[in-house]
Amino acid sequence: MQRYFNTEGQCEPKKHYMVRLDDRLEKIKRLFVDRGKYFIINRGRQYGKTTTLRLLAEFLKDDYVILSMDFQMMSSANFADEQTFVISFMEYVERVLSAKKDTIEGLSTEAFQNLLSLKKEERISMDKMFCALSEICQIAKKPVVLMIDEVDSASNYRVFLDFLAMLRGYYLDRENSPIFQSVILAGVYDIKNLKLKIRSEEEYQYNSPWNIAARFHIDMSFTAVQIASMLEEYEQDNHTGMNVEEMARCIYDYTSGYPYLVSAICKFLDEEIPEMAGFEDMGTVWTKEGIRQAVKILLNENTPLFDSMVKQLDTFKDLKELIEQLLYRGRRILFSPAEKSLNLGLMFGYFKDDNGRITIAVFLRCIC
Repeated sequence: MQRYFNTEGQCEPKKHYMVRLDDRLEKIKRLFVDRGKYFIINRGRQYGKTTTLRLLAEFLKDDYVILSMDFQMMSSANFADEQTFVISFMEYVERVLSAKKDTIEGLSTEAFQNLLSLKKEERISMDKMFCALSEICQIAKKPVVLMIDEVDSASNYRVFLDFLAMLRGYYLDRENSPIFQSVILAGVYDIKNLKLKIRSEEEYQYNSPWNIAARFHIDMSFTAVQIASMLEEYEQDNHTGMNVEEMARCIYDYTSGYPYLVSAICKFLDEEIPEMAGFEDMGTVWTKEGIRQAVKILLNENTPLFDSMVKQLDTFKDLKELIEQLLYRGRRILFSPAEKSLNLGLMFGYFKDDNGRITIAVFLRCIC
């Protein structure tokens, strides 16, 4: 099967040209999972979070039992109350484990059945579920890692806060009550920054049930070197004669390494630019002029990513004001971890931290 550049959904190495993430995965394993950290991967939309989680699950499976979930697969009705959530969560766990033979073989069958047997009880609660999960983790053949993608979809429900609070309790008491080796949540927002309907923002920020989370400081954007490694693979298959390093640097300069934008430009170069006048062969496509044309196509399209980014500026007025100061007033801003708007801008991919000084991502200048 001929590989191609993918911008729809997760990327798979066997199907798509993509930046190899082995170094990043090894770093996450060494700095976070092996050390038993609970952490949140929060980045802007189409930043490669789901792809990273899927690859990480594969990367970890020899050393850990991986329980991988996606809260998009749970409807709002599943969060109606504690009993409903507990049953839905256990049914989801059953589906996940039943579908992965290698995963379920790493667990005690008896402990797993004890968890499922709770569904037969007339009244079940969160604490009973966690007792059963603790038993599973205690006697599993390998440490158990819990991954939950798209946690944003659950963040306005009180029962989800109860779930996080109990995770926190077990984490703090894990010497006496074994639980997951590591918990990884992924979503657009850092949970600490969410405005929850059920609590005031101030109360939630300073009394978070997730204040045990380790700071996830690994850069999820691509470097020019990483983009070049992807283009090298493409060049080996297609023999365009491009200057790989020059093309990688040019793509990076336009995108600031935002994963979706990198893939989109490459996709246009591979599929659409060859049909345009003036590009008689692939050697003329993979040039700076070809990249400029690909960027024009990208900016002229009704891209959901750009719509989402502009919408965030309407939602977060302080962030919009900060961007206007940087773009139109030439203000120089130093990074401060206490400044919420700066953290939001970095999270959404609007800003880059350039050795302690905040700079605007190049593509944002084009859409603002």
